[in-house]
Amino acid sequence: MGTLAQRSLLSLVLRVLPGPVLRGLDAWSHRVARRRWEQRQAKWQERKAPAAVESRIDYQLKPWRD
Repeated sequence: MGTLAQRSLLSLVLRVLPGPVLRGLDAWSHRVARRRWEQRQAKWQERKAPAAVESRIDYQLKPWRD
């Protein structure tokens, strides 16, 4: 899906870079995005884990016969 936008200096530079350099930049960008996603998931897990532990009720056995 294309968008209409003015060509910036950066886009012109990216067009003239060789393929291996572009693939390297793409791989780096993917690693950064993946690392940030993992950090967000870890934060989400940290927020969710204490809520599950706090709501735990310890069962206390009551005497059956007195």
